[in-house]
Parts: sequence; C-alpha cells; structure tokens
Amino acid sequence: MNGQYASLLIALPLISAFFVPLIKGAGEKAVKGYLVLITTLQTAVAAWVFQTVYTTGKPIIVMAGAWKPPVGIDLYLGHFAALFVLIVAAVSFMTAVFSYVADIKPPADKYVMLSLLLMLGATGMIATGDIFNLFVFMEITSITAYALTAYNKTGEAAEASLKYMILGGIGSSFFLIGLTLIYGSLGTLNMAQIAQLAGSMNPTVAQVGLSLIIFGLAVEAELFPLNAWAPDAYQAAPYAVAVMFSAFVVKAGLYAMVRLLYLMQTVKSWHSVLSLLIAMAVLTVVVAEFAALRQRDVKRMIAYSSISQVGLIAFALALGTRAGVDAGVFHMINHAIVKALLFLGVGYVGVKLGGTSIEDFRGLGRRMPLTAFTLTIGSLAAVGIPLFNIFWSKIRILVAGIEAGYTWGVALILGASVVEAVYYIRFIHAMWFTGEGERVGEGISMSLILLFLAALVIVIGVYPQYAWSLAQKAGNDIFNVGQYIKNVPLMPLTGVGA
Repeated sequence: MNGQYASLLIALPLISAFFVPLIKGAGEKAVKGYLVLITTLQTAVAAWVFQTVYTTGKPIIVMAGAWKPPVGIDLYLGHFAALFVLIVAAVSFMTAVFSYVADIKPPADKYVMLSLLLMLGATGMIATGDIFNLFVFMEITSITAYALTAYNKTGEAAEASLKYMILGGIGSSFFLIGLTLIYGSLGTLNMAQIAQLAGSMNPTVAQVGLSLIIFGLAVEAELFPLNAWAPDAYQAAPYAVAVMFSAFVVKAGLYAMVRLLYLMQTVKSWHSVLSLLIAMAVLTVVVAEFAALRQRDVKRMIAYSSISQVGLIAFALALGTRAGVDAGVFHMINHAIVKALLFLGVGYVGVKLGGTSIEDFRGLGRRMPLTAFTLTIGSLAAVGIPLFNIFWSKIRILVAGIEAGYTWGVALILGASVVEAVYYIRFIHAMWFTGEGERVGEGISMSLILLFLAALVIVIGVYPQYAWSLAQKAGNDIFNVGQYIKNVPLMPLTGVGA
C-alpha cells in the first residue's frame, strides 16, 4: 500500500463527518452504527501505518500536493505518531461501541459528527510536521471538545464548557503569540526546519516563545495552573467523551508540547524552560492527588487521578534526558490503557445504575461482578502495584528523575502516590466489602472491551518488554532531533531565517 494512503487518517474522519447529516433520517441506531464503522476503518488504517513504520523502521511522510516542505505541508508519521495515532483510533472505536450500547442523548448525529472531528483533531496534532497546522488541529480539537462537554445540555455542562472555552481561548492566544515569535525569528513554520535553525535564535526570544507555547498547550495537556476546566468537563461530559479526553486528547497536547520543546533544544535558554515545565508538572501531581482524595463522585475522582498521572508524564518528558523521555512515553501508553478501562467501566456503571457517586458502587461486586473485577484491575494498576502495567513506567520515571538530579520532585511524587493509594483502596473496598443488591445484566460487547483492556494491563505488567521496546522507539523519535531533520525531505531555500 502506498504511503500516501496514510493521509486517510486525516481525510476519513473529516469527510465522514460531513456525511452524517445524510444518514440522519435512517435513525439514531444507524447514525451510531456509522460511528462504529468509521472508527473501525480508522483503526484499520492506523494499524497498517503502525505495522509499516515499526517493521521498516522508517517514517511515513505525506506531502500535500507533492510539494516538499517547508513550501508544502507534510504529515510525519514516525514511531511516536504511528503508535499514538493507533491508540487514538482504537480508543475512538471503543467509545463508539460504548455509545452504541449506551443511551446517548439525542440528537445522536451531532454527537457522532463531533466525535469524528475530535478524533481528527487529535490525530492531526500528532501527525503534522508544521507548527501552524498544529495550531489549526489544536483548535479543531478544542472547539469540538467544548461542544462535547456541553452536549448533555445541563446547567453543569454549560458551566463546564464555558470554563473550558475561556481557558482554552487563553491557551490558544499564548500558543499563537509563541508561534509568532518563533516564525518572526526563524522565518519558517516547518518543524524540521525550526529544529535546524533553532540555535540561531535570540535566547530571550526563544525562552519567551517556548514558555508561551507550553502555557498554551498546558490547557489541552491538563497541567497546573491551566487545568481548572478539566474536573468539571470530565464530570459534565457524556461518559464516552471523558474516555476520549483522558486517553488521547491530553496525549495530543503533551506530544505537541514535548515535540516543540525538543526541536528547540539547541537554544541557549532551553534548560530554563525545562525547569518551568518540571515545576508545573510536580504541582499538577500534588494538587490533583489531594483533590482526588476529597471526591465522593467516582468519575470526578478518576478525573483528578488522570490529571495527576499526566503531571507525572510531563515531569518525565521535561527531564531533558533520553531515559526520561522513554519512561514518559511508556507511561503515556499505560495511562491511555488504564484510564480508558476506568472511565469506560465507571461510565458503564453510570448507565446501568443511574449514577457514579461512591454510593452507587457499593456492592458492585455482587451486582456487576465482571465490571467490578475490571475496575479493580484498573484501580490497582493506577496505584502502581507490581505485576500491573503502570508499575514499570512509574518506576522508570522515578529512577530517571533521580538520575537527572530532581530528587525533590521524586520525593513529592512518592508522597502524592500514597494519597492515590488511599482513595483507590477506598474505592475497591466500597465495591467488594460494602452494600448489597441484585445482579444486573452486563452486555457482551462492553464486557469484552473491559476484559480486553484489563488483560492488556496484566500482560504488560507481567511481560513489559514489548511495550517498553515500543516506547523506546517512540521516545527516540522525539529525542533524536538530528534523525528527525534527516528524515524530512526539506526543499533547499535561500534567505530562510534571515
């Protein structure tokens, strides 16, 4: 299959979204079935891209109109993009199945269209090789996320969406100003060419530009202090949307942040920007864990837990070392699996039992034993218990942090981990050792998805080497900027950056 077919990762969800109104008349089930079909096709294309890149060891580069960059816009599907585009597509498929069997409030056509555009935006952020198109895809992701947050049309949802929109607008402004500073200094928007010329930037301009970009992306990446929207959005949004937010929207923001950060590692003020991100990351972990401890709604508790784990990933990626980047990418994989499992499981309980407060989960082991079992696996993994996947990535992050000289950060993270263990053990206790109730039917499709994710958690926990090897290749794709520049077929231009 020709590499140009990789452009279907962008074209398929975009074109499919515009066909949704045409099948609206066939009914709600047909529209939701259409979402399952498109996400299945997207997963198939993403799987082919993943297999091709990891088999050949070479990136797939798609050039719009056959124009070489920086004149033309390119998609760069290296090891990182190939892996995480597959995760985006696979999670989108799982949430599509959930949306099919669960009750999504009408009109389903709007939900389906927005879900396809959210998948498009996150995929584009990960795959693009142009910083301005990164901004465009970020805006697609943000705008669809605002709309999906407000989808349930409640006062709570409207308030959460408005808060998200305000902070998102501030973040977009920061990003655009930072982008302008870089473009004004270097005269290019292509990421590979930015990496080539970054060393020539004025250190102060580079520091301000990068810092603004980090603050701009901190909204999507859910980093303190620009993550105040996240808990309310997770709480108010439909259950399937919360899965997408945690499993891949935040990953797209983190990737964009770390990609731009490492592309500009030759600027003289680079380490001061790393220190800024380290501080934001550690604060995110600590604040989110103590906030999670106070929650009585399980969906909101897991939202804060997810924010904390994102802070841990950002800490690893900001260490400035190959070990830190590899460990951070490994944790991104594990976090996507565990949080997809937890949010899908909690959402399924919410649909079946009518709520997600801690009281709704009392006696869940008797009422919905399979769902309770998978939620227990996800909870133990989130804590970082040995023989579950997050244990390995968390250990690697802590070791990388000590090696990089951030012992204070590691100490604070370990302290916050104790808090995390307390509220997850409380949750497990509520499911298995309190309450009573009659057995509730558990659907086959959702049970299979939950069991599949729980199996992944255990398999990676017992045999982590394969997932670790994927993470190392994806981490090298970010850290080895010289190879990234060599891979992109830049058109020689005169006077660029003058």
